[in-house]
Amino acid sequence: MKRQYLFLLLVCVILYLSYLIVSYKYKEYQINTRIWFLEETNETLAQEIRKNKETLEYFNTKAYKNKVLKKEQSMKNKWEKVIFITNEEIFQTFTQEEVVLSFESIQDIQPNIYDSMTNYQKWMYFLFQTDIRK
Repeated sequence: MKRQYLFLLLVCVILYLSYLIVSYKYKEYQINTRIWFLEETNETLAQEIRKNKETLEYFNTKAYKNKVLKKEQSMKNKWEKVIFITNEEIFQTFTQEEVVLSFESIQDIQPNIYDSMTNYQKWMYFLFQTDIRK
């Protein structure tokens, strides 16, 4: 009988030690995952800070200030025509993408049918769906 109790006691001790090991590994996994996430966040923020520093350095240059003043027409001489020459890489870093309608897409826009109608013709078209301009 004593051997059975001793065996049960040892099994309980082994189960408890297993529980401790698993809980320790789980906490270690959580900590490592959190550390990895914080490192990624720090790296992303560091890149953003570097990019913002470069932008600020560019904004503090005399060339940029001269460009802005000439763009606002306050520092431009009467005979000057302002042309800004830069390479595409630098241009893309300091500009945002803008949606530009191409000439073809502007031509594809159809004029509204109501534009050339009188009020009477518009009401007739609205009520009866018939075009009486012809």
